[in-house]
Amino acid sequence: MILGIYCAGGFGKEVFDIASRQNGISQQWEKIIFIDDFASDDSDVYLTKSYKFDSLTAKFDKSNLEIVIANGEPFHKQVLFNKVEQAGYHFGRVQDPTAIVSPSAEIGQGVIIASFCIIASNSKIGHNVAINVHSIIGHDIEIKDHVILSSMVNIGGFCQIDTGTYIGMNAQIKDGLRIGKDAIIGMGAVVHHNIESDVIALGNPARPMRRNTEKRVFKS
Repeated sequence: MILGIYCAGGFGKEVFDIASRQNGISQQWEKIIFIDDFASDDSDVYLTKSYKFDSLTAKFDKSNLEIVIANGEPFHKQVLFNKVEQAGYHFGRVQDPTAIVSPSAEIGQGVIIASFCIIASNSKIGHNVAINVHSIIGHDIEIKDHVILSSMVNIGGFCQIDTGTYIGMNAQIKDGLRIGKDAIIGMGAVVHHNIESDVIALGNPARPMRRNTEKRVFKS
């Protein structure tokens, strides 16, 4: 089996390192490659090779390749996930050996779990979710598809995080709350109340500041 990491930017390189550590404990993949539509085929990128998505079927057997999406924007993660799914490829799961995942947790397709994360009992993690370093997901939490948790996010038990939401570094979310879809929770925010969909919420306590009209976390 080959692992393809779709997107070869900074986050993609981090995912490559996580997958390499995972492979060192129990070899799951014969090789790890990047998928990058902006690079030429068979180009050297960060310790491995990179290929355009449209060239994959000519290079690799579809049944022998699984893919994860390493893009830092939830909207773009969803677009690429749909593209991969419609093309008939399988999704992998990348999990750092230091992460602790409860046996009762449900983990979706294409999930990335970075080092020193904790996913507690009865939590449900949707498809194409990225959980970054030192994040803690409490018990009975539901995180839906295409969500990104930055480093050191702490989510209390019984919370619900809806599709396509981005939670910034070191954000804290009180137990039992609901965060709507396509929301952005800012870095260091402390969330004491439910946050509606399609807003950018900042501060302590976190308050909606404006609509998330651009569907974009980072400015180019």
